[in-house]
Amino acid sequence: MEAIGKNVYLESGNPGVVLGVLKSDHGLLMIDAPFRLEDQRTWRSYLINLGGGVDKLLVMLDTHIDRTLGIRAMESNVLGHENSVEILNNRPTSARGQDIDAGADWEPFDLPANIRWVVPDMTYSDTLSVYWDEHPVVLRHRPGAHTAGTWLQYDVEKILFVGDSVVLHQPPFLAWSDLNIWLEELELLGSETYKGYKIVSGRNGVLKLRSIEKMREFLVDVKEVVEKVASKDGSVDALLAEVPALLKGLSFNKSLTQLYHNRLAWGLEQYYKRHYLASKEDQKGEN
Repeated sequence: MEAIGKNVYLESGNPGVVLGVLKSDHGLLMIDAPFRLEDQRTWRSYLINLGGGVDKLLVMLDTHIDRTLGIRAMESNVLGHENSVEILNNRPTSARGQDIDAGADWEPFDLPANIRWVVPDMTYSDTLSVYWDEHPVVLRHRPGAHTAGTWLQYDVEKILFVGDSVVLHQPPFLAWSDLNIWLEELELLGSETYKGYKIVSGRNGVLKLRSIEKMREFLVDVKEVVEKVASKDGSVDALLAEVPALLKGLSFNKSLTQLYHNRLAWGLEQYYKRHYLASKEDQKGEN
């Protein structure tokens, strides 16, 4: 566990997402959860030794399976965006159900056959401030990378957790995204608004400014590919044929090529169906 500010800690040694925790006299405000049983036990042990007040609250930065599988084991109240409720209520109880994102970090590991997904006890719509001491923790809905995406901002330490809005050395998860909004959010991240902040990726930890620009460049490429296929009234197969070329624009461990190919292909297909094919069907219905 690494301290990145006063009473702000990260754990980046587990597969899946980077975990965070803010300690106060009131209690521990946790950010996401590990999905493996052994990592859950270790993380709980770290939290016990960390001290702080008796209360616990876990903030779910989005509903991705990597960060929601282990939430029940954290034994705390859960806070997330209101869009997460419908997604989690409609998710199959099998972790390997057909509508779960392919190419996720949990896939190479053994998981329980059936899972009781945790729906947030508390939700918010746009912005929420949590006052556990004199300095608030602010949650903001950022639906670019995920329709239920949350950024967690702690101004007193100038720290911002951005979940999957920026990822390095791997393709992003596209299925629940909106590329136009996402690009606007990345522009905001690189602006004066967050100058001097430590920006924490949910997959890679504290980022350099250049990493945000690389993320933006990749999403621009993805957007151009999707729009090119859509303009030609292309099929999903035509879109998926572009996956190898898009992957070449990323630097990653080549042993993970198949996993990342699956991730990008799945995400592109779901994104295309939601944003292009669905709208075409709606237009046909109106005619």
